[in-house]
Order: sequence, then C-alpha cells, then structure tokens
Amino acid sequence: MPAKWMKCPDGETIEIADCLSIGGCRMPHRCATLPYLETISYDREFKGVSPSAAGNGPRLICLIASSPYAIDPAKRVYAAHGTGVHDKLSIHKYTRDVLSEERLSDKDMAGIADVLEQDESDPGFYVLTDYKTFGSFKVARCLGITQQDQPILDKDGEPVLLKSGKNKGKPKTRKITTTNPEKADLKQISLQLNRYRIFFETSGFPVSRIQIQVMVRDGGLWIAKQRGIEKELMLIPIPRMDDKEVLQYYRELQAQVDEAFETGWIRKCNSWESWDGRRCAGWCDVKHECEEMDKKGGR
Repeated sequence: MPAKWMKCPDGETIEIADCLSIGGCRMPHRCATLPYLETISYDREFKGVSPSAAGNGPRLICLIASSPYAIDPAKRVYAAHGTGVHDKLSIHKYTRDVLSEERLSDKDMAGIADVLEQDESDPGFYVLTDYKTFGSFKVARCLGITQQDQPILDKDGEPVLLKSGKNKGKPKTRKITTTNPEKADLKQISLQLNRYRIFFETSGFPVSRIQIQVMVRDGGLWIAKQRGIEKELMLIPIPRMDDKEVLQYYRELQAQVDEAFETGWIRKCNSWESWDGRRCAGWCDVKHECEEMDKKGGR
C-alpha cells in the first residue's frame, strides 16, 4: 500500500490526493511546489524484495508495503535529488554501448540497474556503475575515513589547556582525519550491486569492475573538506562478493518478509538496519506502525 498522507508543517496530515489537488492544500500557503510534492509522493508498488532493499529490515519492508503512512516532504529532499540525477542521466540509455536503467529479473527477484558499459581497458568485459548522491558524511563512511580529536601541544610538547568556558583546564584539541579502507561502510551497496552483477553475468555480460559514482551534495564546502572529502565527484570501487553469499542474503530477507505478511509479526530491524537506532529516532516513516506490530504480535 503506498503512502496515504502528507505531513504538513504544523504536524497535521492531509491525504496525498487532496494535497496534490488544485486548491486542496489545508495551509494558508503550500510548503513546497506541486512538482516537488508530486515527485516525493511516488512509491513503487511492492512486488517482492529487490536488490535496493539491502539494508532494510523485513519489518520495515512489510510495513511500508502494507500500512498506510505519512510522508514528510521536508525529509524527502535527498530522495528528490537522487531521482532528479537518475532521470537526467538515464536519457543516454542505449547510446554509446551503454545500458541504462535496465530492468532485470530471474526466478528470485527483479531490479533496475543504473549503468552497464563496456570496459575500455578490458575488451569483452563490462563495468557496472550505480549513481549515488551522498552527503560528505556518508562518503567518508564509504571510504573508511574517520575523525579523531588530537591534543594541541606547546613548544615543550605539553598539552595546551583551555583557559575559559565550561571546559576550562581541559586540553585543546583539533580534528585529524585518518583513512582505513578496512573500515569502509559498503555492506549495503556491495549487496545491491553484486545482485545486479549476478543478473548481468547470468545473461552473458561478464563484469570486470563494480563501482559507484558519487555526487557529493555538499562537495566543495568547508564541512566536506573537514571530513577529508576534497572532490565533488568520485568513483568508489565496490568489492566483488561470493554469489552464494549474496543470493542467500536476499532469499533469507524475502523469507522473513513473507513471514511478516503471513503472521502479522516479524523481528525489529537489527543495529545495522536501524543505523544503531538513528533510523528509528528520526528517519522511519512507519515508526508508529512498528510499535503497533509489537503490541498486536504479543512477542
């Protein structure tokens, strides 16, 4: 079931159909233009777990597919950015030996891959790319860049202490960035792109490289540079995963989603799926429905 309501700036809701009708807005002035509201109100019909479902818990997938919920337009800005980029780039479909927005399927699932193009450095093979519009914080996580506080030392090698404020007497510090590829947060992206790779290779398109093309939303700004992100456009390689591992992940996820539909209850999102609880705190459209599932399930 697609989203049913829009959340207005005053916290009240309005049915999407009424919101999008001329003269239907319940506020003195619209919170956004009709084209924007039309764009973010769209939800694909659920037809089973897809490659892009990686990183979503089975409860979240089930509730978004089956429960009416409200969309907050202010929290769909990033999604609108991503949609706009994909729409602009997909016009090059089937040009220059490029497959773009290709619909793929097998006996287990279906999905839409962003780009497959010939590998110019390795004839006979192909490069699989997915477009991402990320903020610099997300890009830093993908690259394994972390920040740490380092004490500032004087000429004698002693810590410089703060002389005022609530932290008076504590050492002054500065942020330093370190990069450790082993800490790169690429699990969700790797599962998604390797599933697309399996689609293509099963169809006779051997893939030599997998990557994401990241457009950094705040690229070039001070905050991005502070996080160690100097570029506004980046290609980040994605590791090749074992086919059995990828297929097993999606089959288990689909089985759990099926159980949720059949029984009306399934486990909550784990720490990875809930972003260590941050998703539940402010980025889940079906938080209320999730709480109700626990009450009705009685587990």
